[in-house]
Amino acid sequence: MSSVTDSRSDDEHTPWDELTTARQRVAQTIAHVHGPQTFNRPDLREDVEGSDTIEDVIDDKERVLTSLKYTRLLNDLVEDGYLVKEFQGGTNPIILDIEYDSERDTRNAAPWGNTSALHTLVAQVCDREGITRDLLDEVGNPYDFNEVKHKVNEAVGRTVLQPYADPSKYRFTKETYSLVAEKNKASDDEE
Repeated sequence: MSSVTDSRSDDEHTPWDELTTARQRVAQTIAHVHGPQTFNRPDLREDVEGSDTIEDVIDDKERVLTSLKYTRLLNDLVEDGYLVKEFQGGTNPIILDIEYDSERDTRNAAPWGNTSALHTLVAQVCDREGITRDLLDEVGNPYDFNEVKHKVNEAVGRTVLQPYADPSKYRFTKETYSLVAEKNKASDDEE
């Protein structure tokens, strides 16, 4: 599999001491929860939330969790030569009806930008939930997928329409994983 980012060789990276504290924390977090294997960006945050041992290697789990809501630090670590982005996610997003039933419903998803398909999903959810199809009249812009999704979920009282796109995938370079794993070992030994 060819990576999306091939601009640096495996042994070219920003020296550890030149990374910001935030980048060091995120690198140490990734090494601790995923090791050297490829990981999906959205899974990283969930795995950190579920880790009972992350604070053995970093000093502020909540700060890392906040950072991981965004891709900025991961992409910065790619630029610094610590991570390789193996796959650029976010392409071809869809809105899923997460309560779709093939025996009852006509559509399980709407491709982003296909307003007709989205409105079919809305009608399907409204019929299923026994709420008026006039729901779209209450939306400022019926072509805005996020606004429509929010209005439907709000009217139903739970998440039934949810966006989905393939996630971005990252991994450490061989050299930088070893470097960060050593930093984690040193942090763990200090405790």
